[in-house]
Amino acid sequence: MNNPQRKNLTWAQENGYEFHAETEGVISEGARGLDIFRKAESFRDHVLGIHRNRPFEILDVQVEVIRAEEWGNIWKTVVLIPTAGLDLPDFDLLPRRETGGMSFLGIKGLDLKLAPTASEDERQLVDAFNKNYRLFGGGAFEAMETSIKSAGHPAPSLADMAPICKPGVLRFLSTASTGFIEVQNGYLAIRAPETRIITGAFSDVILQGRERESLLTVANDLLDVLANAAREAPLRVLRLENTFNPRQLLSSIIGGVIGFCLGGFTGILLLFLLKEKHLFLIPVLALGGAFLGRFIGNALLRFM
Repeated sequence: MNNPQRKNLTWAQENGYEFHAETEGVISEGARGLDIFRKAESFRDHVLGIHRNRPFEILDVQVEVIRAEEWGNIWKTVVLIPTAGLDLPDFDLLPRRETGGMSFLGIKGLDLKLAPTASEDERQLVDAFNKNYRLFGGGAFEAMETSIKSAGHPAPSLADMAPICKPGVLRFLSTASTGFIEVQNGYLAIRAPETRIITGAFSDVILQGRERESLLTVANDLLDVLANAAREAPLRVLRLENTFNPRQLLSSIIGGVIGFCLGGFTGILLLFLLKEKHLFLIPVLALGGAFLGRFIGNALLRFM
């Protein structure tokens, strides 16, 4: 029988770490304001210790996930390490493979753009980063809130985001496998990455026992790369482009609702018109209409 708690306890004991099966969350006061902990429903299997000369906390965090008209609670393993000694801005890095719904709503974060004079090596680094991650200066929620409140919200300056945009950091992120990365209030939090092929279903994303070592290693490697990047020259032909459009977000939501209603209504109408009653047509057409909502919203956007 699979027993994550027993595996986590054994791993902690083998390494001389502190283990708490029941916990109220991270002990670091400044870290409790991070999105992943602030929005958590509960916590479990809390391990504290020192890894590669850095204090850390690692625990499973239960969060509420909402998709379409469904909702559920899932567990995610998260590692927390202080960023003491590093001059880092607050930011979120979201893996694109886990944020397909954000693209649908037009929430894309910051794109890194290079001038035509950039070298091929620089272009490959930036292309790989834009393909794999979404960067939000100040945090994803904070960036969207500011953009909605302030029309034409400018992108953060390259000087502000320079520690993340150095070649060494981009090179590391082009090969590393991480979940959401959040840097806020002097702490780095990294969630375990999705490993399932199908990510639409509700499923825990947890690391058990010695598996947790891999997340600790990635977090420490990233901090080492960020520390070394302080001595690295930035990409001189790089600029940041704010791709978030609040109007597109609004139009996608409105279009999705309209498409869902029209699709559902069409499915009900077909039940009366067809001799054979295919009940599956109602949810299929409703979801299909919602999927087409982005195109409906884009059409509406031209008249807004």
